[in-house]
Amino acid sequence: MAPIIRICRRYSLALLLLCAAPSLAAPEPGDLYWDAQRLELAGQGGAALKSYAKLLARSPDSEAAASNLLAAAVREGSFDDALTAIRTGQKAQSADSDAPLMVFVDAFRRKKWAEASAAVADLEAKHDFAFMAPMLNGWLNVAQGRASGFSVSQLMSGGLTAYYGDDQLVYFDLAEGNIAQGKLRLRNFRGYDEPHGRFLAGHAMGEFARSGDQEFASALGRQIGLEQGNYATSKITAEIGLAMMFARLAIALDEQKQPQNALYFARLGQWIAPTSDAAKLSLAELLQRQGLNEKSAAMLKTVTPNSPFWFQSVVNQTQLADTPDLAVAIAKTALDTQPQSAHLKLLYAQRLEQASKRELAIPVYRSLLDKDITEGGGSIRAMHLMLLASALDASGDWGGAQTALEEALVLAPKNAQVLNYLGYSLLERRIDVKRGFKLVSRAYELSPQSAAITDSLGWAHFLRGEIDIAIPLLEAAVKSAIGDVAINEHLGDAYWSAGRKSEARFAWRAAAVAAEGQVSERLVQKIDFGWTKETAAP
Repeated sequence: MAPIIRICRRYSLALLLLCAAPSLAAPEPGDLYWDAQRLELAGQGGAALKSYAKLLARSPDSEAAASNLLAAAVREGSFDDALTAIRTGQKAQSADSDAPLMVFVDAFRRKKWAEASAAVADLEAKHDFAFMAPMLNGWLNVAQGRASGFSVSQLMSGGLTAYYGDDQLVYFDLAEGNIAQGKLRLRNFRGYDEPHGRFLAGHAMGEFARSGDQEFASALGRQIGLEQGNYATSKITAEIGLAMMFARLAIALDEQKQPQNALYFARLGQWIAPTSDAAKLSLAELLQRQGLNEKSAAMLKTVTPNSPFWFQSVVNQTQLADTPDLAVAIAKTALDTQPQSAHLKLLYAQRLEQASKRELAIPVYRSLLDKDITEGGGSIRAMHLMLLASALDASGDWGGAQTALEEALVLAPKNAQVLNYLGYSLLERRIDVKRGFKLVSRAYELSPQSAAITDSLGWAHFLRGEIDIAIPLLEAAVKSAIGDVAINEHLGDAYWSAGRKSEARFAWRAAAVAAEGQVSERLVQKIDFGWTKETAAP
């Protein structure tokens, strides 16, 4: 969990939507204030922004007008309007503690270094974001052709600086040409599973490829799950370094339930580095989380196929699609652009399944097996075989699914998911309960924290008549996956067999909440009439 970033906001948009500021004249029909809010509520953000701008021009002392204009400008991406709102707030001494950052970005874009430096000093004086000052000053130095001056001792000078500056230290190294030092820090970096770590690796790939170290560039790509490719990442500049700092803070603020502040920081990153694909990806994520899906999708579409961040942009576009068919179309268009991409084939197949086009997904999964015979490792092929098995199983071809799972097990005998899938399937079909029990037991040894695998082992004990052993396992599985239909039904069946009929019905009711189709009908029968052989869980 990232350290808390404390911001004191005087106004929130929700509050301002309910009441006009005292400094405004009493609203009359057609008043700009109510006009702007009507437009905003109607989804006409651009028109609302213009009305807020007119309102502030009419009432330049109004804190409410400035606050509304800033919020609208951030949503719509209007740098000039946001700057106007910030400067108005500063003049009235009502601006928030992060206001100097907007002034800094403006001065930086205009290469007014003295103004930018003064903004950093103002930021330090307001305390909330003082931890950013060493990094902001470092990038000011880099932009002017000087050494950053940002050091490990500065990094460790304060808690927030230390936490949010570890990736910045690497950006400084690479921007200043300290490739060997940057490589050492990247080898020891532990944040690759976080967005800021993936952004760092994506940017660093280009620096190492240009320096002639293609091997390390490829290793960075593998670290964040990229396929082999010659990604044309831009040289790390002060703008990129600053944008990544703002992007990281935006994500942290969103995690801390400060969505408007998070979007503001993401916009700062995009405004200072408008061509940065990572900044676009970060901003698109924050726009989506605020329900601004059209703006998010438009931003994602500007990420280019030669970017290390393109695949993620395509994934996010499919998630934003209004319909499963549109998601399929987006994935197919991307695959047509890079037809050899295993990642895109996999995405396309999964979106086909979600669109209930499983018969089209199966040959795509098979094509992945053709590719990974030579290019993929055993674990990759095992994963593709398991996905193929799932599609075949769901389409009614258990024979084909079992063949795929058996091959996957040979390739990855310690893969808990493969062991569980095959083992549970044998149990479910009562084909070979003894072998199924052995497989799920081994899966549980490898992954005891998995709710699905714990459920499988509990169910295996149930089928063997070992109810006293089954119930604690099934109870543990429910605690980890409280809304899972199958696990709750299994627990209910076990309770009933143990004579705990009230608890059985409670578990079945929990399962029925999200159940559909035949499963729902079966649960209703159990709740009303109790367990029978005909209503036993498969």
